[in-house]
Amino acid sequence: MEINIEKIGMIRPFSNPKNQNINLEIDWSVDYYDTDQNQVKFDCILKSTNSFDLNFKVEGLLNLEKFEEFNYDVCSQIIFDKAFEILMSMFSLTRQSSHILQKSESYNYFGSENVSDTLSN
Repeated sequence: MEINIEKIGMIRPFSNPKNQNINLEIDWSVDYYDTDQNQVKFDCILKSTNSFDLNFKVEGLLNLEKFEEFNYDVCSQIIFDKAFEILMSMFSLTRQSSHILQKSESYNYFGSENVSDTLSN
């Protein structure tokens, strides 16, 4: 069996939690489409159930070998594990951070007047 992830989407809250240790309680589901084919489409949805509002979706395909049986439980667990790993990576990438730059006088190249002392993403 081969698992291909085609689309990933995440909606995270506008404000970041102040506590660095976040306890995510996740409700998840995996829906399958065209299960009678050698290529099975899936949607995996992860939602947080606590006060930290987070929605995450992974869409993809399972490619089955000839005569390979489709096992819902095993496939769902594998897909969830991978989706959760991706969610944690994306959550870390999109966290809020501030960067203090050197004073703008040290930037003597073209366009330096537009560099602020602090950048935030």
